[in-house]
Amino acid sequence: MTAPSRRRRRPTFGASQAIKRRGYPPKRLRRSPVVAHFSQANSNGIITRVLQGERGPCKRMFIDARELPCGSVLHTEICIIGGGVAGITLALEFARRGIETCVLEGGGLKFNAQSQALYRSENVGLDYDLHATRTRQLGGSSNCWGGWIRPFIDIDFERRDWVPNSGWPIDLTEVERYYHRANDLVKVNDHSFEPQFWREHLSPKQVQLLELNDGSLETIVSKFSPPTRFGRDYRASLAAARTTKVLLNANVTEIATNDDASVVTGVHVVSSAQKPFFVRAKRTILAAGGVENARLMLLSNKVASAGLGNEHDVVGRYFMEHPRIRQGQVMPSSTAAAFRFYDARHTYHNPELAVDGTSASAHFGLAEHVQREEKLVQCRTYFRACRAGENSDVTERFHELYSAIQRRNYRDIKLRTFATVARGSPNLMASLIYRRLKLAAKSDHFQIESVVEPVPDRESRVTLSRQRDSLGLNRAELNWRVGDLEKRTHRRMLGLMKEQLEGSGMARVDMEQEDEGQQHPIIGCNHHMGTTRMHVDPRLGVVDQNCKVHGMHNLHIAGSSVFPTCGNDMPTLTIVALTLRLADHVTMMLGV
Repeated sequence: MTAPSRRRRRPTFGASQAIKRRGYPPKRLRRSPVVAHFSQANSNGIITRVLQGERGPCKRMFIDARELPCGSVLHTEICIIGGGVAGITLALEFARRGIETCVLEGGGLKFNAQSQALYRSENVGLDYDLHATRTRQLGGSSNCWGGWIRPFIDIDFERRDWVPNSGWPIDLTEVERYYHRANDLVKVNDHSFEPQFWREHLSPKQVQLLELNDGSLETIVSKFSPPTRFGRDYRASLAAARTTKVLLNANVTEIATNDDASVVTGVHVVSSAQKPFFVRAKRTILAAGGVENARLMLLSNKVASAGLGNEHDVVGRYFMEHPRIRQGQVMPSSTAAAFRFYDARHTYHNPELAVDGTSASAHFGLAEHVQREEKLVQCRTYFRACRAGENSDVTERFHELYSAIQRRNYRDIKLRTFATVARGSPNLMASLIYRRLKLAAKSDHFQIESVVEPVPDRESRVTLSRQRDSLGLNRAELNWRVGDLEKRTHRRMLGLMKEQLEGSGMARVDMEQEDEGQQHPIIGCNHHMGTTRMHVDPRLGVVDQNCKVHGMHNLHIAGSSVFPTCGNDMPTLTIVALTLRLADHVTMMLGV
């Protein structure tokens, strides 16, 4: 191999050998002109090769951090922590502009149960499983995303006097101009979300819009991404990027700063093989998800004892998740076919409901004037077709069991889940076949499922648990809370559904009243938001309107953790749009 160049120009992406065993990062580094030296492939099938010096070609690849020499120091312009939806969106944007970027992803190319175990956490609030509601591998939680897509609207950004802690420091126009590019990334078209568009472009057999009486409820349409698996679908683009390196199995343990915690000096990382290394970057962007963003800020407490950006005890607070409740049944007066466009079991990725490759689904929502007049938040309600005699509890326990086995989360499987599925197996098989054949038109009733807009609550929060993971780091502890406004909104939504459907003669509605002391369980939608919220006042938020951490010069945060409120709609499209906005801002700051 040709000897490396001795020119003193800074290497593009260097691994310093100045560390040895004397600790890291050193105060002064002797920068090696050699980028790195790696051996042939590894267990994940990631191809690694020898990288030549500055004058040689820089091989384009993914790097398994387990192959890095212990104590290496890597240099880059931008370090992105997290290889999920936000992290990959940033990497693609910076690659397009030729900006040197390093992406640190804790998982590998494929799901690994040992890596996933680092997501285990404690729960002290409403029943919630942070381990099963996110995915630790390249692509992040896009690997378990259902593909539901809808943009935010004006009221989602407003400060509403009846919704505590509501309001963004930017308005819809700041995000709306990025939705077109976001559509491309999640692979949906730009066609209208208006219900009338879908009625005009699909057959009357497929789309019937339910016309209710007084305008209290309105039909709202969502679209489906394929769904886009960011790690899989953009792997080739990342591999081809000349200025981007993606380090896999690279677990960030701390964000290092200067003496007053105003400047990030680098990122401490440990590979899955327990080898420490360090990444120096001019700018660092935290894009690890709604829980890990807050956890890493709190863990980075060597200089700022309360954690980075946490002078006012805001990091980790205002955790939001969309509460989902299944309560009530709808029995159509005539044929169930009229309800098909509102039936999530029928519409879910149904190619018969696609226009130019993108399919859609409808649900009912509270009209904006009702929200304002009655001081409510938004609530979306849709239906789930049920076979006569179907036991919904057995069907849900089966899916819970199937998901745990698929993700190899065997320790999460409860004996009562096995018992419920075993006892109901004949009924279960009939229900699964019924769903597979999409026989919604032959349903005799629909289950009502509602998703409520969460209200930002300071006491709903992520903190550090006393429990530690295999890397010796404090696990996350979650206290998820749902307040009276969400519950009142849900009750009112069900009441309006009953009034409107029965008043129009379309259906009979049974609300399944709760027994005394019993409540319908509240489940989530796997949306983790709000823990590093955006606000111009550092006493009320962690980042400013440009997603820069208050009081820090070169640390930004991307993803849904910066949402001050989150409306009632699916967050992925807005995560991508807001991330594109951040990429433009950082690029402008770099003068590229």
